[in-house]
Amino acid sequence: MLFNKGNYEEDTKEFIEITAEEFEEKLAAGEKAVVYLGKAVCPYCRKFVPKLDKVRKEKNLTIHYLDSLNTSTDPAIQSLRDRMGVRTVPALVRIDGPGQFTNLNADSSLSKEEIAAILEK
Repeated sequence: MLFNKGNYEEDTKEFIEITAEEFEEKLAAGEKAVVYLGKAVCPYCRKFVPKLDKVRKEKNLTIHYLDSLNTSTDPAIQSLRDRMGVRTVPALVRIDGPGQFTNLNADSSLSKEEIAAILEK
């Protein structure tokens, strides 16, 4: 499959893009949120995102999106990923309360139904 950034951008256009710093602010405030970490150049992310977007639409969810493309050059993203235990993307992290989060251990092999199930926990 050829890389098609257009499809990825289409599938993530309804996600709310945030920075690592904004994620940290949400976490500190305990603002409940689901955050998808990924990047357009990742084939696994391109496989995962259409399923996540379908679940978002069906369940009327808000998904925040942290583009991890610059992980190697952005210490804020790297620090966040280390703390959340996010070694690879795609990843889903849920903010549960002030300073509390859950790494939902999502990966591209999950079905749409499995993604819906982990988001409902």
